Amino acid sequence: MTLSDQAILDYIAAHPGAGRNAIHRHAAPEVSETTVWRTLKRLVDENRLEVSGKGRATGYTLAGASVVRAHLKTPYNRRRPANYNKEFLDRYVPGKTFYLGEADRARLQETGRPDIPPLPAGTYARHILERLLVDLSWASSRMEGNTYNILETERLIRFGQEAAGKDRKEALMILNHKEAIQYVVDNLTDLTISRPDIFNIHALLSGGLLSDPAMAGQLRRMPVGITHSSYRPLGDQFEIEEEFGILIHKAAAITDPFEQSFFLLVHIPYLQAFDDINKRTSRIASNIPLLKADLAPMSFITMDDSDYIDGLIGIYELNNVSLLREAYVDAYLPSAENYKTLRAEVETPDKAALAYRDFVREAVRRSVLNWKAFQPDKIMQMAIDADIPEADREHVVDYVGQEFHSLHEGNVIRYRLRPDDLAGISRV
Repeated sequence: MTLSDQAILDYIAAHPGAGRNAIHRHAAPEVSETTVWRTLKRLVDENRLEVSGKGRATGYTLAGASVVRAHLKTPYNRRRPANYNKEFLDRYVPGKTFYLGEADRARLQETGRPDIPPLPAGTYARHILERLLVDLSWASSRMEGNTYNILETERLIRFGQEAAGKDRKEALMILNHKEAIQYVVDNLTDLTISRPDIFNIHALLSGGLLSDPAMAGQLRRMPVGITHSSYRPLGDQFEIEEEFGILIHKAAAITDPFEQSFFLLVHIPYLQAFDDINKRTSRIASNIPLLKADLAPMSFITMDDSDYIDGLIGIYELNNVSLLREAYVDAYLPSAENYKTLRAEVETPDKAALAYRDFVREAVRRSVLNWKAFQPDKIMQMAIDADIPEADREHVVDYVGQEFHSLHEGNVIRYRLRPDDLAGISRV
């Protein structure tokens, strides 16, 4: 860090919200205005400063999770009230403003997209759906205080088996997550960051959980408070409507999937667009851009719950995304690794394994039980007798050979064989 950087950062730490002229005059009078401006811009780009306002009203504050943590050391009932700040959303310009730095976005892309051949749209999401339903439903519900463990969640989702001694609302919360995630994956090709789709997600998540069922999938009309925070969201329904429209318009214009994902995690809860279930809505919606880009999802299974809540309070009260950003990046990297191992299974299955499944099974069985060896001439005659098209026969025979030579006691069950059936076979 250069001396001018440190001088500027020290001054802003002591004078949060300071403007460019004041910073130049008090922190770096020996350099030109242009140098100060370039330094400030670089520090913002490096996520070391946050900028607010426009023109002469532009002000700078320190960025970084430590700023949020320091702020939260003061009990919430002694912190200065923080009202909804329209400039926080207004100053975000898609394609120019980034909450996630370039280095973070590159790291997330590298982890989230393994080097595999391109897949048809939605293939990966459908492949991982069964696991994602359990992971994301459990993790997102856990973050709301749900006491189901992950095994109980899996039993509930797969078999409809409720855990004994639990509040039925907890089961409903999890099943609502299942429905919302299923909706996203089933409609992924046509899904967008749009008013109807966000409303649909909220409606599915809130079924049976709102005191007024009519408010499922509808914007809030009454003031709300935030537990353990000095933040006061907008109370006027017309202002909420206007801000929601701006939020959706800007979110839809973001092209980077991770930036779009994180933007939704920030601004849906900040607006408190709905009577309740805003955070859950943002967590499910934040996976839309990732899954549409064929990236590993954010399951939230590795998210630090305390950092997540503290990060949101930093956004509510300071408009500082730093702690939530840190929690997001730290949680996504291991979450993506959990799904990366699944991607090796996604590559297009061999045609022989699909179109000629029954033939391959019978050919492998005969090779083991009757011939004790792979005999391509006999397999070819089987293929002719089975009317397999000539163009496919050689490939099918080769595939049978691959399957035969890969047999071992741990996988013979796929061909309805027993381990002792392998005794005496020739692998030559």
